[in-house]
Amino acid sequence: MSPVSFEDVKRFVTAALGDFEKYDHQLLELCVDERAATHRLACHLQKHFSGWNADCEYNRKGRNPKELDGVLVRPDIIIHKRDSNDDNLLCIEAKKSGESIKKINADRKKLQGFTRSAGEYKYRFGLLIILSLTAPYKIDCEWFEDGKSIEIC
Repeated sequence: MSPVSFEDVKRFVTAALGDFEKYDHQLLELCVDERAATHRLACHLQKHFSGWNADCEYNRKGRNPKELDGVLVRPDIIIHKRDSNDDNLLCIEAKKSGESIKKINADRKKLQGFTRSAGEYKYRFGLLIILSLTAPYKIDCEWFEDGKSIEIC
């Protein structure tokens, strides 16, 4: 497992979210598709997670399709090492404000599954991000570890 601490991960994510708000808030104003926003966020994350890969919609575990509880899945953003099935640091699901609670809860369930220490993927941390579509561009976060919500900010 990676020696990166939870505090380090939070600091890197906070910095990347700050960059996103500074340089890409127009995407929220334009109400673009979630994938366009998460792509730009992943670009900012890549700058802060040196030595890691920040990938969007990554749907593979090795050469096989990524599944969770028998369902094919594509996390919005992951921070991992592509050449390792065991070095999964962070799984991020993002929603725009105004999404249904059903969709938000589905993302919570995915993050619980991805972060279970006894699960198949064992992401050290998970993060649910809710992006506000109006100024000020508030970003709400919920952190996950070992299948459980550990912090809401």
